Amino acid sequence: MKILIYVSSLTAGGAEKVASLMANYWAEKYHVILLTDTPIEEDFFAIDSRVERQTTNFSTAGFSFIKKIFLNLSSLLQLRRIIQTNQPDVVISHMDISNVRILLSSIGLKIPVVIEEHNNPAMVRKLPQPWRFFQSFAYHQLATIIVLLTKDLVKHYPSTLQSKIRIIPNPLNIPTIISDSDEVTLSKPTFIAIGSLTRQKGLDYLLEAFVLVSKVKPEWSLTILGEGELRRDLTDYAEQLGIADKVYMPGRVKHPYSVLKDADVYVMSSRFEGFPVALCEAMGVGLPCISFDCPTGPADIIVNNQNGILVEYLNIECLAEKMIELANDPELRKYFSSEALKINDTLSLPSIMSQWETVIQTDCRVTTCS
Repeated sequence: MKILIYVSSLTAGGAEKVASLMANYWAEKYHVILLTDTPIEEDFFAIDSRVERQTTNFSTAGFSFIKKIFLNLSSLLQLRRIIQTNQPDVVISHMDISNVRILLSSIGLKIPVVIEEHNNPAMVRKLPQPWRFFQSFAYHQLATIIVLLTKDLVKHYPSTLQSKIRIIPNPLNIPTIISDSDEVTLSKPTFIAIGSLTRQKGLDYLLEAFVLVSKVKPEWSLTILGEGELRRDLTDYAEQLGIADKVYMPGRVKHPYSVLKDADVYVMSSRFEGFPVALCEAMGVGLPCISFDCPTGPADIIVNNQNGILVEYLNIECLAEKMIELANDPELRKYFSSEALKINDTLSLPSIMSQWETVIQTDCRVTTCS
């Protein structure tokens, strides 16, 4: 079987991580083509040598509106040529704009296209034009199957799409032995968060909660792994709040598991999510976790007070209270740690990829031995 996986880039991010996991897993038994728009040398995630890496080198950055229209039309033709040349048995695409682009490019080719949405459509910024105009048509008329990460996301899609929707959560593939980190040295004891430095991740709320925590637990620090457009704003805000000496933002790391295992408590303060990969990874290495009960994802992952703590959505005082509670109670941290580790079984890579193969075989009518 030949599978073409399309994602806009392989820079750090949840969808990109999932695409790389899928490609590497299937490379053991299938012919896998991993296609991005960004150059291969910009890949953040390691890709198995058996995966055929291709790129469109597509970008509209810095061009005029008219030039962007021309470039987008040219890119659709390029994507179509790539599909026609490779003749995959199935195409799998990740994220909204990429999904629309690959669907439009595949018109009339009679190759099943499975698209996956990784976020909450009610919360994310609307697609820019012209993609928003084409999205409904593409999803209704051209998509074979639409994969969502949680059942709660289904309600955000029209009833006319319900028959196409399948629920498959993101997989975990944490190594049994995790090496020590040579990228980041944590100041212990520490809370840790991972995510892009963007509004979605609610790190401004986390900083505000940490101010309250620091008054009670001054020995604790906060490390935030990730990069994004709000780095300067968050740095300035930590300074304004008087906690800059206890907040560390070392950027992206290649081996997050190594850093996570050395932390004490994971905190997620997102305004919204789809099915947060970083939260699953933190639990997968055995970190006690606290998260806002944001739409959507955390409530599908954390059973409150059993394998972690869910906090009332955007309640900063409650978030701080629970951070202090875990900081004060090493036995509770140990209990949550042992329960969190069970996520490695429920979201194991073979189990999740088996669900994908069922979609390919049953819904796309592709034999996996072809």
